[in-house]
Amino acid sequence: MLGLSTCSEPTTNSEPDEQMGLNTLPYDLLLNIASRLELRDVHTLHLTCKTLYDFSNTRPVYRHIATDLLRRCRALPLKGFQRLTDLSTEQLIRSVNKATRYETAWRHRGPKPIGTGPYADINQHSNYMDVAKGADPGSSRAQKWYKVVSAPPDEEVDWLSPITSSYTLCATKSGKVVCWDVQTDTCLAEWNPGERWELWKCRVEFEEKTVYFTMAKIVNGAYDDERAMEFVLMRLKFSDSPSGESSSTPPVFSHVTDFKTAGVVMNVFLLDPTARLLSAFVWVSSTNTIGLYALPDWDKPEYVFIDTGIECVPSSNWSCILYERNIVIHCEESDGAYQYFYPLHLLQAFTKRSKSKHDAPYISYSVSPAKTLTRKFIFPSLKNDLVPALEAGQTDPGTVAALDAAAPTPSTDTVNGSETTGILSTSLSPTPAPQLNGTASTSTALTTTTPAALPPPQEQPPNPNPFPFPPWCPDSAHFVRQWWPSLPSIPRVSCTVVLLSSHDQVTHRTRFILAQHYFRVPLTHGEWVPGGITQLQHRLIGTPHTLRKPDETEVQNGDAAFASSSKAPSTREREAAEEEIKDDALMHLWYVSTPFEVYCVPDGADDDEDAGDRPRPLVAVDFGHAVWIEFVENEDDPTRPRTDEPDAKWLRFVTFPPFGEDLEKVGEGGAAWSQSGGVVRTLDIPDELDLDTVETINIDQSQGAVILSVKDGKIFILCYE
Repeated sequence: MLGLSTCSEPTTNSEPDEQMGLNTLPYDLLLNIASRLELRDVHTLHLTCKTLYDFSNTRPVYRHIATDLLRRCRALPLKGFQRLTDLSTEQLIRSVNKATRYETAWRHRGPKPIGTGPYADINQHSNYMDVAKGADPGSSRAQKWYKVVSAPPDEEVDWLSPITSSYTLCATKSGKVVCWDVQTDTCLAEWNPGERWELWKCRVEFEEKTVYFTMAKIVNGAYDDERAMEFVLMRLKFSDSPSGESSSTPPVFSHVTDFKTAGVVMNVFLLDPTARLLSAFVWVSSTNTIGLYALPDWDKPEYVFIDTGIECVPSSNWSCILYERNIVIHCEESDGAYQYFYPLHLLQAFTKRSKSKHDAPYISYSVSPAKTLTRKFIFPSLKNDLVPALEAGQTDPGTVAALDAAAPTPSTDTVNGSETTGILSTSLSPTPAPQLNGTASTSTALTTTTPAALPPPQEQPPNPNPFPFPPWCPDSAHFVRQWWPSLPSIPRVSCTVVLLSSHDQVTHRTRFILAQHYFRVPLTHGEWVPGGITQLQHRLIGTPHTLRKPDETEVQNGDAAFASSSKAPSTREREAAEEEIKDDALMHLWYVSTPFEVYCVPDGADDDEDAGDRPRPLVAVDFGHAVWIEFVENEDDPTRPRTDEPDAKWLRFVTFPPFGEDLEKVGEGGAAWSQSGGVVRTLDIPDELDLDTVETINIDQSQGAVILSVKDGKIFILCYE
């Protein structure tokens, strides 16, 4: 709190010995002081005097607090497609207060249902609970802490996500995509291809007020290089005003492009809709490596399809990020992360032209990345009773065998966002895993003769992985980028949450834990030396293809991205040392380390006849948060509710420690990092919500909401604070 002199109103008396108070300081100095205050301190200033109340209740003060929230990767609860620049001072203050209340409450006491009571139009607790203008403020809906809206009638929901607090986007198992108005509970727009398509990726562009999404259909279901798939890229355009209010003009679906792929597509990434850039990962079964497919400009009939030479094993999780005109392949293994860089201006040399949109692409070259970065995870001191205890510095034998078998091919250097907009990237097996570099150091006993002969202290060996592979395997991986409106000065950070599972061959039960960390691109700033990369290592592997030189303008622009940040060696080394601390901090893993049993639902997304329905865990992730449906056991665990029902389920929630750029911020509430982490809590749910009927689950941390669709055609929006 503030330790400052008592504030008094200024008087006309100007005696030299008059006591200086905060209210007599120049504005610039006051603003400098306020920039070092937390919101609770600013609220304390409100209570001192009118002068400081007027000063501290201004846009510059709250813009600084908003910037701090965004730096911790906490989104502001904006309405509709609003940007921060669209907010009035009153709206900014309200958004900052609400976001801080969410962050504090969710971290310390857990989410609780919002306050209820009659209100008109605007709900001060949650934007989701706003009602249509003219509605009865005493209606039953206005008296609740949750909202129930309709799902598309006579349809099974396959995928559901909020677009803003005003709209949801829903894909059905019949292939339809429907935009729903949350406030009026009506369908605004529908795209119906007339056949079964599956939604693969979705991205919201707030500046454009547009949603881009890709739909996929399997043409040839073989699980090898003969597999063929068709994709269609669509957009949904809104015309809402900067006030955040919904427009009377409904949104419109429109076709962007379509393309065809060959091989087993693992995932699709909408890297930059503004630049019309799209990529995909393809498993090349003939070489068991990962292929990179890209549309450099989806308005042109051109594509890039190369073999990266990175070997595929089931234990890796993958994402794709655009960084300074580089396509970055981000990979996470059991013990470390890797990033592979492909400059766009160099990939242009491998561009091929499609004669027809029905032509299948083919690979002509194996191309190594221009730059490869790696970094080891830093594990906490956790005891895992389900695997043999390991001494510090030891590695699980099964992990060693798996990693040895996953050594990269000779053409790959051994040295890993992805986008989402609140939509999560899920890893599909098989996936690639590069070889890890480095070995754990071992402690050495110290021997002394005289005090002067003491050797330098030995570094503590790193903690072993408490959940090694095997037996813990990644069931799903969620990569979340900062999808919300932000400011140019805010660093771009990503969050990874991996659901790990271990199957007991005797009891046939599967247990789960969650692992989470933050990361940036590049992983290791000290090794990211800007320079003039002029070529990619490649070799011909298929149909002859004449390499064409990249466009001169593209080469210049691409090299500028590398050279623009070139600095004197001494300056670069000093900055690299500072970044090293931040890079290390981001490699700390947080765990929900008490194994639990998550509720899974059948997922018939794959049309392979022999694949059957895959069980899909009902887990949702947003930046630094996770929510899931869990079977509850009568264990001696104070965080688990008691029940006599054998198949009882509960809605569970965890908030991980917020993002921090240095080691001093890694920890929560002053607790040592090795002992801290997310506290799992049980969320209240309405009596009318039956968790046995849930089909999909989602979380919107910016609005404090959990969204679930159920089998009887309803969507529950649960609002917490």
